[in-house]
Amino acid sequence: MLKRTLFNLWAWGFSVVSLCLGVLAILPALANAQGVSISADNSSPDASSILELKSTSKGMLIPRMTTAERDAIVAPADGLLIYNTTTGTFNFYQTGWQVIGAVGASEASGASGGNCCSSVDAGSSITTISTTDVVVAGMTLTPGAGTYAVNFNSQCIVPEAAATTGFSTVIATSDLSLIYADIMALSITNSSHAATFGLGETITAGVYSVTAAVAITGELTLNGGGNPNSVFVIRSGGAINSGAGANVTLTNGASPENIHWVANGAIGLGAGTTLSGNLISNGFAVAIGASSNVTGRMLTSAGALACSGVLILPTLPSSNIDFRSLIDLIAFTGLGGIANAGVACVYTGDIASGAGAITNFATATVNGTIFQPGSTTEVTPVNHEATFSLYKNGVLIPNSSRTRTYLSTPSDVYLHSVIAVAAGETIEVRWKVDEQVSDTGGQVSVGNRILSLAKAQ
Repeated sequence: MLKRTLFNLWAWGFSVVSLCLGVLAILPALANAQGVSISADNSSPDASSILELKSTSKGMLIPRMTTAERDAIVAPADGLLIYNTTTGTFNFYQTGWQVIGAVGASEASGASGGNCCSSVDAGSSITTISTTDVVVAGMTLTPGAGTYAVNFNSQCIVPEAAATTGFSTVIATSDLSLIYADIMALSITNSSHAATFGLGETITAGVYSVTAAVAITGELTLNGGGNPNSVFVIRSGGAINSGAGANVTLTNGASPENIHWVANGAIGLGAGTTLSGNLISNGFAVAIGASSNVTGRMLTSAGALACSGVLILPTLPSSNIDFRSLIDLIAFTGLGGIANAGVACVYTGDIASGAGAITNFATATVNGTIFQPGSTTEVTPVNHEATFSLYKNGVLIPNSSRTRTYLSTPSDVYLHSVIAVAAGETIEVRWKVDEQVSDTGGQVSVGNRILSLAKAQ
């Protein structure tokens, strides 16, 4: 019985080997003729295929090996394919071992790999009022080393906006009293100067106090001594007047916003006077003569104002003195009228009266707002701008920024760049809104946003 069983096993094995050898013998002929088909239905292979596998219940199993076993393959051919049991990935050889579906350098170079294409998306609407670049929520990817085509697409809404500002002449009158008090509180540095300033004279910064009326005659130079914050105050116990053609020149850092001519009486500038500084009267009239040019303000707590020349707000309206609600005004009286007394006068700044008529400005050029007595509210349209940018590892990608401004309907934002990324570096989308003041704070929103990366090489 045992001999017969052994004989049968030997005969079965010999038959299987013979069959396999026969199949192997005919495979080259079949391949050379029309390709090979391995299938349950014995169908012929597709004409374009050298080998076609057909099954609805089984798969193809390629060689499986560890990374060490893979790396031991001698002179692998480009296109060689294995399944790496160490990393759980399919590897193919092309110059080095690559990971199917990975981005970046070959495994042999030490890259960690990742996805050849990756993306994040969100449909919910989010908002920002930030005036510095901040990350658009969720729009961040860390893809791994490689060079990528980066794309961002979103809908953006920059809503209609406005800035509401109010001005009260009552508050301005109170503020002017505080301004006058602040200037009068400055310590006197020179109480011996003559009542006349000018005649080719140069004076340095300081607080000059004169008990009599002050006259400005001829040429007067204010020398700031190289200090852009130098302060000049000329205080008069009476009026301040300039002769025709008087000229006040500023040198070495002296600036109009830090020069104050303060009178306990009326202020009058003769025709053709050129002067810088704030003309402040404690309850009396202020008048600027024909063809005069003043870079500063004309202010009085109670008195008429008249100008026949050019009156310009200082380029830098800030000052060593806090002008409070009067910061943008070039002409203000708490109690009195304001008259344009010339034909071609120019006013650059706002004009207001606490209680008095403002007249004859139809023939003047006014680069500012005229406020009548009482409280005034202005609503100014504001066209905000929203800026979107691509960043790599916290650094702006050059030329990737795009700006959108107010539109009646949502606007598409599209960003694109091609950028090399090192392992561990992050690509993100950031956004901001401009710094214009508005009632809504500049709030902008985005929705339906997608950030995607695709391996470029």
